[in-house]
Amino acid sequence: MKNNTKIYNRFKGLTLEDCDCRYCLYYGGRRKGTVNCLADEYVCTDEIRQAKERYRRERSFNGS
Repeated sequence: MKNNTKIYNRFKGLTLEDCDCRYCLYYGGRRKGTVNCLADEYVCTDEIRQAKERYRRERSFNGS
């Protein structure tokens, strides 16, 4: 990239939609309405927690 190139869409972290179980490597589908996870515990619990905090901050910042 050149020196005067601007990056408009910088990565600001994962969103709740990105942390959906359907996109996880260990997603085993749904059975009777519950998610079947192939891992012993959820892999991205920390990312989900951070995305929820970021979402709450955005909502409170925008005044909604």
